[in-house]
Amino acid sequence: MISSLTQITQARLIHLRWLSVLAMFVAALISPNILGSGTLMPRLLAFATFIAAINTCMLLALLFTRSSGEGLPIFSPLIQLFFDLASWASYIYLSGGATNPLISVFLPLVAIGAIVLGKVQAWFFGVTAILAYTFLWRFYQPLAIADAQTATRLHLLGMWLVFVVSAIVVVWFILHMTKAIHERDAALAEAREQAIRNDWLVSMGSLAAGAAHELSTPLGTMNILIDDWLDDTRLPAAQRRDYELMRSQIETCKQALTQLTQRAGNPRSQGVRSLPAGTWLNTVLAGWSASNPMACLDVHAESALDKQVISVDIAVERALANLLDNAAGAGANGITLEARRDGRCLLIRIDDDGPGISADTLQAFTDGRPVASHSGMGIGLLLSRTAVERQGGTLKLERLPERGTRARLTLPLIDAPEKSDHER
Repeated sequence: MISSLTQITQARLIHLRWLSVLAMFVAALISPNILGSGTLMPRLLAFATFIAAINTCMLLALLFTRSSGEGLPIFSPLIQLFFDLASWASYIYLSGGATNPLISVFLPLVAIGAIVLGKVQAWFFGVTAILAYTFLWRFYQPLAIADAQTATRLHLLGMWLVFVVSAIVVVWFILHMTKAIHERDAALAEAREQAIRNDWLVSMGSLAAGAAHELSTPLGTMNILIDDWLDDTRLPAAQRRDYELMRSQIETCKQALTQLTQRAGNPRSQGVRSLPAGTWLNTVLAGWSASNPMACLDVHAESALDKQVISVDIAVERALANLLDNAAGAGANGITLEARRDGRCLLIRIDDDGPGISADTLQAFTDGRPVASHSGMGIGLLLSRTAVERQGGTLKLERLPERGTRARLTLPLIDAPEKSDHER
């Protein structure tokens, strides 16, 4: 498999070769005006046409194989640069050898080789260019210029032109390759950050699960003791109210620990299932509404979602429920949920009319840090985003202009399997 950077280098070299072909054609066409003879032009034009034909075949082959991702090993950067070196060496051999100012075109080829090739290959290519230059000092077809002054003037003019073209070529190539390298490095950095964030979340999840397990035993003991105290009929009314309050608070803590343990579980172990998107959404919303009967949830979902198939696990269901919990816990009087198809994704938008997410909390969520929470460790949103991203989706938060917070959840849809004849 050829790397993406190598494929980019192949394409750059093929596109850059058209400039060489253009220079060959121009030099061939102006040779009669310079030399006063048209004997050189036919063979130079024929050679330039030959190089153009080969480059066209390379370009077509690259376009044909790019979709497969296999690349063109035979057209590796080293082989292509050797082809360019051989092409220009042959062209210069036909037009004066080392006396031809176009021989300076070897320098940008060597510079490009130093950029795209490895250390050993770059040195090997550089030495080969030196040997080619040395060969052209002794072996070439001389130009028919009788006047030495004219020859000197033409040589200096040619050197200037070659320098200008070489500078443009080198700058263009380096800028484009640098851009490609920066894009690759940015992608690798993002992947590393994602891996670090996932490792941190797994560690936090394990820590949370362990803490929940350790706290469940003393909470259970306290609950038993309070139940024994409440069974005492001689208990004063004031103390009874205090004990009942303590029992309710203990139950709240136990429920929070249960939810924390569930969220800290490995979502991959929950099992992925495929079902109609509308059915999945209605099931999750029905369960959440049953647990939150006082919440005012207004749902707007496309009827066409029943025809779309989604592949999700229980962690994604908990992520959606967590977003609704956050909206309800923000002091919102009403929650609006809209669900529709957006391209090949299911888009779920949750709006609340609460005070709105703070700038610090939003920045923490964007950076992948725990979100400040008054009721817990603040990892619920982070775990939710991780669960959604593992399914190939996205989770974004934003503050609404007036008041309230908007959560945008996207999940990829899959193609529905075709029904058999008896099912139809």
